[in-house]
Amino acid sequence: MQNNTMRLKSLLTVALLGLVFSGCGSSPTPPVVQKPKELPAWVMAPVKDDASYMYGVAIESDRDASIKAALSDMVAKLGTTLESSYESNQEVQGSYNKSTIKNQIKSEISKIKINNYEVVKSERISYREFAVMIKSDKQKFVQGLIELLDTKKKSIELKMDALKNKDALTKYNEKKELSSQAGTLLPNVLIIGGLRSSIPPETRFEKEEYLSFISEMEKEFGKEQKSLTFYISGDSNSLDFVNNIKNYLANQGFTVVNTKKENSVLVQLGTTDNINTSSSIKIAVLKLNIEVFSNSQRIGGKAIILKERFNGSESSVYKNASIHLEQDIKSKGINEIIGINLNI
Repeated sequence: MQNNTMRLKSLLTVALLGLVFSGCGSSPTPPVVQKPKELPAWVMAPVKDDASYMYGVAIESDRDASIKAALSDMVAKLGTTLESSYESNQEVQGSYNKSTIKNQIKSEISKIKINNYEVVKSERISYREFAVMIKSDKQKFVQGLIELLDTKKKSIELKMDALKNKDALTKYNEKKELSSQAGTLLPNVLIIGGLRSSIPPETRFEKEEYLSFISEMEKEFGKEQKSLTFYISGDSNSLDFVNNIKNYLANQGFTVVNTKKENSVLVQLGTTDNINTSSSIKIAVLKLNIEVFSNSQRIGGKAIILKERFNGSESSVYKNASIHLEQDIKSKGINEIIGINLNI
């Protein structure tokens, strides 16, 4: 009986050891690795732009984001295509230099919004990625650019026509702004010129005509700039203040004349003073009245109060007031001081 029990224990021990060693010797089942999904051929080798269509391809987290990125891809390729047309900038005369125009063209290309596009391919390529291919009709795209260009040009022309009976300062301000607006058309003209092969046959686009318009607008402002003159006058108390205003305008490149002309902008100054000697600290209060006229119309003006300590010398009061007015003109600007709207 005892021998049987010992034998049974021995058999159980051997069986347990066999299980332990067999468990240690077995290798774990390797995890199943999923093979990544191959990218579609239209992603790996995107379709190139042709004479009729522009294409864009992108991969993002969802369909909408992919479409937006594909549009950016389309615009970026458009910019690359137009690099060869930058040499046409040599036709541009005046203040528009080639390097500046190159930067402007790149900037304008980045702002282009393409609305006439079609999603031709879309596929979820992974849990977190979505691929999209879009295309856009080149002729419709260029047609839209031309229509926008024409709208801006006509707007400038209408505003120019409305200036005929305006005062000299308004003409100067408006023509400066309109000349600047015309200058912003130049990159668009050159962009369309670079896509000339995609201009619809029935659409009229003469690049030279637009370049001539931009140049004429620049010249028109140049003539207005030369014709704008300022005549500054004042009473005997205002002579130092008159010089403050004269010097500032001259330093800004404006023409200040000593003889009044028919079309000059007239700035008239008058100064009164009141010296308070009743308190221990004597204060001189100067009131500077400014009026601005153009073509017999009042177009601006301001009343300014200047306070200075009175030390017994009236000339010192006016000298200090002139110094402080000069500082105010530099810090606040001439428009704030004399109450006009001058596009500096």
